[in-house]
Amino acid sequence: MAAPRKLAWISDTHLTASGTVEGVASTARLEQAVDQIARYHGDALACIGTGDLTDRGEPEAYADVARITARLPMPFLPMIGNHDLRGAFRAALPPPGEAMEDYQQFRWDAGDLSLLCLDSNSPGEDGGRLDTARLEWLEAQLADCADRRVLVFIHHPPGALWLGLQDGIMLHEPEAFLALLKSSAALEYLFCGHVHRPVSGVIRGVPFTTLRALAHQVRPGHALTDWADFVSPDERPAYGVIWVADDRIAIHADDIEEPA
Repeated sequence: MAAPRKLAWISDTHLTASGTVEGVASTARLEQAVDQIARYHGDALACIGTGDLTDRGEPEAYADVARITARLPMPFLPMIGNHDLRGAFRAALPPPGEAMEDYQQFRWDAGDLSLLCLDSNSPGEDGGRLDTARLEWLEAQLADCADRRVLVFIHHPPGALWLGLQDGIMLHEPEAFLALLKSSAALEYLFCGHVHRPVSGVIRGVPFTTLRALAHQVRPGHALTDWADFVSPDERPAYGVIWVADDRIAIHADDIEEPA
């Protein structure tokens, strides 16, 4: 078997101009994650950030994201979440690769591997949406990648995951999105942010995984009954390592060793 390729994965960094959010040092945690990824996984092809890179869309926070991730020894692929503001985001973190003009939605290739990184931001909503333009772009890219290996990344999971109140703020009207993924023989895996919890499963035949946040964690579904009490501060932040071999994909969640 040939040596596997690696991708690093971070999500929900929630940087603020003050450097803290929900009682944790989110800026310092991103710095720790970058250092740890560089130390242990500097040979990764890229590092993907699946949205909510800032908590309030402050230009200063985006500048910090750009400054810190520039220290990575591999390309950083920045994606947008519901806490992000598209204009300020794109000004500081323009989409890499082949991108849509008006969205933070892009394709990034490495050898026979294609990463399709989607923009599910819907201004004014905590849940996500993919409009016709974004779905048509995805359909065209999946067709163009028919003879490649495709990994899809999105902030909002496409459906309920039994996570209590969070199930009301997932990707709205996900049927067309899931149908596109299901119809693609090249699709191998779906990676999602947003939920601040590790969840894996299959939705309509599409395998998926979510990741713990680098900022604050969220209580499990049975305990999340009030938005005023949703933070679970005793859980460690984590980043992901995606191993891509000829015949398999493995996903590790590695803890930040001494979180700020």
